[in-house]
Amino acid sequence: MKLIPFYRQQGKNVDQYTLFLDKQTNHVYKVYNRDENNIFYWIAFALVLAIFRAVSSIHLPVFHPFAIVAYLLVGFAFSATIGTVVYKRYYRNLKEVFFTEPELSEYIKRGKKSLKIEVWITGVMFILFIFTILLFLVNYWIVWYLVNITIGFLLTILICGLPPERFRLSKESFYNEEESN
Repeated sequence: MKLIPFYRQQGKNVDQYTLFLDKQTNHVYKVYNRDENNIFYWIAFALVLAIFRAVSSIHLPVFHPFAIVAYLLVGFAFSATIGTVVYKRYYRNLKEVFFTEPELSEYIKRGKKSLKIEVWITGVMFILFIFTILLFLVNYWIVWYLVNITIGFLLTILICGLPPERFRLSKESFYNEEESN
């Protein structure tokens, strides 16, 4: 089952959820976005700051260009793997919901607006990812390496939410909209 995220309801004082479409069966699933405990984020933030402070004076020893490539590939593989696992675990409690065709089309249409925003955010994160790689290549400072891994993790989560099928679904909805007018 290949699920396509096509709409996210977000905001304060509203139920936050994501809608997924299974294109093969045309079933729609809803996943309520978990309201994570803020204490977890503060502890994680403090832990990351402590790690960055502890390693701030360390520069990675680089004796060969292959070592640089190896560092970057290991960091990329690590961040991509962790990002994919976190994305899949976050959206695991699927509940099937039933919409009429006009309701589904309306949600897909509303989802196009958030798609544009998500593409922009992903583009900015990709630029930051490349920028931190370049900063690491300039001085081999481990902090830039760790920042790059963190940005790679976030970028992976964003990319997981932008499968090619989502763009096709929005495009199909656009054509269907024009035909009905």
